[in-house]
Amino acid sequence: MINSFIRYFFCAFVIVSMASCNHNEAYYKFIPITQNEWSKQNDICFNLDSLLGTPKHNYTISVEITHNIDYPYKNLFLYLNHTLQDSVSSRDTLECILVNDYGKWYGSGNGATRQLSVLYKTNYKIDTALHNEFCIRHAMQDLKLKGIERIGLKVY
Repeated sequence: MINSFIRYFFCAFVIVSMASCNHNEAYYKFIPITQNEWSKQNDICFNLDSLLGTPKHNYTISVEITHNIDYPYKNLFLYLNHTLQDSVSSRDTLECILVNDYGKWYGSGNGATRQLSVLYKTNYKIDTALHNEFCIRHAMQDLKLKGIERIGLKVY
């Protein structure tokens, strides 16, 4: 009797823990950067056709950056192209501050790798009936930007 109660409690705990891990994300994906060198000509594109949501829901969108401490700059400029509300592509520029004036890296992580979530839009409607694509390209001067390990997109 006690063993079955403990098993039931443990299974319920595991299920609740697993369910709380997704934080209601409608879309969350990373794309790795080959050899941690992001070419200026290489767009990182996300196909949001698998977006789990409703057209009447307002979303928050963030760009996820995983980099190592060999990244040579304190910021990262990105071009963001998307078709989230219309079939005509929209383009924005986003500045991501990776390190403060005292050399402390923002984001989370231990050792040489850090991950930073940069807010892009809040309270944003996405037309889920469209073919939604979101592409990111770095806007830095370097033809090959070193130290960026992967780029992600989070819609929640």
